[in-house]
Amino acid sequence: MPQTEQRPIALTTYHLVIRRAVTAFAAWSTLAFWDLGRRTNLSRGAAIGWTAVILLLPFIGALAYHVVGGSEIPKPLRATVVGGGLAIFALALLVGRLLGTAAA
Repeated sequence: MPQTEQRPIALTTYHLVIRRAVTAFAAWSTLAFWDLGRRTNLSRGAAIGWTAVILLLPFIGALAYHVVGGSEIPKPLRATVVGGGLAIFALALLVGRLLGTAAA
């Protein structure tokens, strides 16, 4: 029977955390761009500025837009998306930490 190569726990943990971070960024930035595109009360310069902030500061920019950018998305939906993303990311970090400790 051929032996299969086992991947180290640290690599698996790394992928778990990175995937959750990318997922959170994708959700936050997509929602921010969608909201920016449909806002009529925002000047073109402000929209370009927020777009640059979201792209140049991947996590912080999208998070800042949802918290202080005057998003027209209802507060409960914003709180669910942003808070849920942060909670999932924190959970992934915790699980990664536990798996890393268990492997040591």
